[in-house]
Amino acid sequence: MKRVCANTVGICLFMIVLGLGEASTALAQRRVTFPPAEAPPPPPVKAPDKTEASGEDTGVIPDPGPSQRKTQTRTPPPPTNLTVMYKLEYGETLEYVHTDGTVQTFEQWKSFPNDGYYLMASVNSRLEDGNNYQYATKPLASEGFDPIDIPLLFMAGDYDFTFSPEEVDNLRKFLSEGGTILFNAARGRDEFSQAVVREMRKVFPEKRFMRAPQDHPLFNARYRVPKVMTLVNGIQFQQPPEIYTLDIGTRAAAILAPIGMGAAWSSEPYHPQGKHLVGESAVRLGVNLVSYVLGATEYGRFLAQEFPVYDGRTAPGDVFRFGLLAYNGSWDVNPSLQNSVLQGLSENTGLDVDYAPVAVALDDPELGDYPLVFMTGHYDFQLTGEEADGLKAYLERGGMIVATAAAGLQPFDIGFRRELQKALPEGELIKLPATHPLFLGGWNPIERVEYTPTALRDDPTLEYPEFYGVFLDGRLAVLYTPFDLMSGVNHESNAYAKGVSADDATRIVINAITYALSH
Repeated sequence: MKRVCANTVGICLFMIVLGLGEASTALAQRRVTFPPAEAPPPPPVKAPDKTEASGEDTGVIPDPGPSQRKTQTRTPPPPTNLTVMYKLEYGETLEYVHTDGTVQTFEQWKSFPNDGYYLMASVNSRLEDGNNYQYATKPLASEGFDPIDIPLLFMAGDYDFTFSPEEVDNLRKFLSEGGTILFNAARGRDEFSQAVVREMRKVFPEKRFMRAPQDHPLFNARYRVPKVMTLVNGIQFQQPPEIYTLDIGTRAAAILAPIGMGAAWSSEPYHPQGKHLVGESAVRLGVNLVSYVLGATEYGRFLAQEFPVYDGRTAPGDVFRFGLLAYNGSWDVNPSLQNSVLQGLSENTGLDVDYAPVAVALDDPELGDYPLVFMTGHYDFQLTGEEADGLKAYLERGGMIVATAAAGLQPFDIGFRRELQKALPEGELIKLPATHPLFLGGWNPIERVEYTPTALRDDPTLEYPEFYGVFLDGRLAVLYTPFDLMSGVNHESNAYAKGVSADDATRIVINAITYALSH
């Protein structure tokens, strides 16, 4: 009998193999060839004592104790209960046939049923910040995902899946408003990770997953995790952690861990055909992932707000404007950056400015219309031959570029130095002394600068401007810092940015502009 498949060829062939007619396909359960994970229920725990919160009466009257004693031992207050994570219910009921012929049906979303429980238990025992973090489960297709209340969604699994339109809409709204989702291939099954990448393209078609660099805060939010113990096909070895992120700004809005952590979190056996993180490596990385999300909530809310868009021009005449370089990379990670820079310039120097934001490419003939261009990003990139030639011509004709690594991440630093060398083989990035006129001769002399706590965590000795320059015929043509400058200028509440504080970042940028105009 001829069958017409409205979905994929794979599904159609699957129906034919099972001998299912058109009338029975709706009732069929998908049969998988990889066995489900099984885990016993979590051990019973004593519920924490109820506490008063937000002025509400809990109905619990505390024991007043002996009233006449002047000294007495008091029990510290119990931790505050905070539900910060939903484990997502998704997918379908699957079917697996064991070697003895027994047919087992199970819910796809559960994977290791207790991984969320044990992850939160590890977070509580390792952070010890006075909170008792908890989790709940919720269908992804339901409404009411508010990142202010629940900042983290957790989705684990071993099998292929497809998001429904309702699930796509819920995820897009949740992530755009500042929430984060963590995907974990419970036992390292590639089909789950591939489904994550495919389905997230429905959520954000213009975004792609990128491998997180080793200096990403995901690997040092609580613990420094340069390597993890990994078990693949029964062979155990150490390697750098492998995490992929889909970013909004420089915030990891979607996190994909393709190597399984569920077995280690739940103290379950490792599957011999799986890819697992083992023991303490999985626990530390899991604690880091949750810690990162908790620390990025304010930054997520900052990025979620509506930013003013100025589409007009100031009065005709001699006004200052600059361009933001657009290239094949993460060039636009600071929303409303140009307005922030120009507003600071206007308020502090009185210069007339053109607030209309401009994005310009290196191979754009109009590039020469701007005496100064800014460049930023947080991942590695490559310039085309035309872009490299455009950069060289622009700088040699008197233009100046101010470049900074967004969030202070190393991949942009590596890419910028390499691509600049391609464009200017004879150029050399030279560290500028703190006494350079750009710092001391501007509208507001800068002797020392304040760095963010994240930058000082890596290098507590930082106190002077860390900038490098390329000089062409004695003129400063390139000003570059491997630290984040633009998050400060834009007053972004990014707890993980390794850069210069807001006030000093604004002073440096204004000095760079006035220096460029006067030279």
